[in-house]
Amino acid sequence: MQRVRVKALMSALPLTAATGAAWLGLATPAQAATCYWYSGQTGTSSNCDNQDPDVLAASCGGQTIYSTRLKRSYDGVADGPLLELRYSPSCRTVWGRLTGAWGTDYDQSGCTVTVHRNSDGQEYSRKPAFGATNATVWSNTVYDAGVAAYVKANCDTGPGYQYNGQTASY
Repeated sequence: MQRVRVKALMSALPLTAATGAAWLGLATPAQAATCYWYSGQTGTSSNCDNQDPDVLAASCGGQTIYSTRLKRSYDGVADGPLLELRYSPSCRTVWGRLTGAWGTDYDQSGCTVTVHRNSDGQEYSRKPAFGATNATVWSNTVYDAGVAAYVKANCDTGPGYQYNGQTASY
């Protein structure tokens, strides 16, 4: 009886990295979200559209592809919040992240970050919480397999102080 247990234990030892990672609660490519276009379409609605990137990040990950500082509208100086186009290669999703942003207040409309898919114009936007300062906010995702997307942002800090920016498409 002892030999059977040892043999069973020995046959279970050659674990794959994915299985070990799963036991540790780490995401693996096999666990990544399966994103796709609905109805076999290309460049229109997807099951990974309008998803919170924090939720997808657990299985998809993400990296910054492009970043730019927002420019003041009255003189073009790039000293506003930092705008980033974030991309997940495993899920093929794009979203925008804005750092150093502020929320709507009594005399300003605050900042908005928007992701835009070029093929169909689909956009998702988000703002920081009311009264937030120096906040980080991100848009929801768009799926971009076979198409491209960009992110844009604008901030209103009151009369005469507007900031705008946009990344290149990816």
